[in-house]
Amino acid sequence: MQLNRRRQLSLAALALIGGTGAHAQSERHETSLPAQWDSGLLWYQEDANRIRDLEAIVSVRQPLSEDRAWNGKLTVDTVCGGSPIGAIPSKSAQSFVTPTATSLNPPVPVATQTTTSASGGGGGGGGLDNLSLCTNPVQNQKYTVAPGALPIDQSFHDQRVAINGGYDTALGTRSHLAAGGAISHETDFFSVSINGLLTHDYNDRNTTTAVGVNLEADKISPVGGTPDAGTLYGDFHKTGNQSKKVEDLLLGVTQVVSRRWITQVNGSLEHAGGYQTDPYKIVTEVDSQGYDAAGIYRYESRPQSRNRYALYWDNKYAFDRDMLEASLRLTRDTWGIRSGTVELRYRLDLGDMGYVEPHVRGYRQTAADFFRFYLPQGAPFAGYASADPRLGGFTGETFGVKYGLPVGETGELSFRVERYAQHATDNSSALPGLQGLDLSPGLRALIVQAGLRFLF
Repeated sequence: MQLNRRRQLSLAALALIGGTGAHAQSERHETSLPAQWDSGLLWYQEDANRIRDLEAIVSVRQPLSEDRAWNGKLTVDTVCGGSPIGAIPSKSAQSFVTPTATSLNPPVPVATQTTTSASGGGGGGGGLDNLSLCTNPVQNQKYTVAPGALPIDQSFHDQRVAINGGYDTALGTRSHLAAGGAISHETDFFSVSINGLLTHDYNDRNTTTAVGVNLEADKISPVGGTPDAGTLYGDFHKTGNQSKKVEDLLLGVTQVVSRRWITQVNGSLEHAGGYQTDPYKIVTEVDSQGYDAAGIYRYESRPQSRNRYALYWDNKYAFDRDMLEASLRLTRDTWGIRSGTVELRYRLDLGDMGYVEPHVRGYRQTAADFFRFYLPQGAPFAGYASADPRLGGFTGETFGVKYGLPVGETGELSFRVERYAQHATDNSSALPGLQGLDLSPGLRALIVQAGLRFLF
């Protein structure tokens, strides 16, 4: 799916950093000690029978005193639907097998994907296309993609359970320490991480500095085994489990500019080392005219080291009743990807009727240095190559609105609806065999979320 769920885990482990300064201070001065409970249910659905995700979250924060508290969160979700495999559309029908297969001709019926919608979905004629949320994945299945359609594996299915926990305490009168950890388990992925954040207040508590770290260890156990990167798809050269380690460092400062305006600047460095290739993605080989009649594909290959740098600037401005939040995030990495994100939220206070919060987000990224729609047929494979659309150049726009309604004296019930659209910045080729084909159709998705917060 386009949302990188695995990276969300380590980002969530550092999420407490986003509440530096003012949040930490407000916790110190609480006089009552009720627990704050948050629960949420999220539905994510891509158009044209692609990825769908149902996620449930329950979290609790329990103050132990004015200066100490613990927190915990449980996340359970199920993901399934159609996931692009990296191969490009063709003017001829193409055949593939699900990851558990050991032959290009397993002894089972063939399912055909026939949809050629603008969002690149594969749907239509039954079989794999009729998988619904939470059904068991089809094993050892061969499927055929219709001419002009983006190759999509409709058997994708995964379940995740993640547990986060932490403890925070004051260190003297101006410093605050928070530490925690997380465990996440999926069908083919297991992750353990620990994190810590130290903040210190200056300037009559109008300035807060922060330093945070996150250390993560991952075990990758691909369904059907780990393909040898760069080898031929039909040869099924596979090995065992793989591993990866990730280290994050964050430095931040939060400044109260005026009684209405708070600004925050964070800079972060992330290093990932180990297996970072997607074991389910392949790359098409074409001849000098762009034809792939031979049906040759290779498993993708990515570097085993990646550094990512990010700069984040967030601003909150309070009017008499309403509030505006505006943020900018700039990132770049050693794979050649550069991105920028602009996000705006405006909370309109409705008094006893709650609030309405429109939201808009714009995103743009360049392609990785080794991103390729296709490879030259017959040429020796060297270096790295991936046709994963998440590593290509694209723009994304999100438009949505959230409505929050007071429940009792301390609770809140909220609903959020958003629409996401993604468009490739390059989706065509000048080669005759690829003329008229949309090599990267992009996607559209609907996001619906309900949440309940209360003190108990």
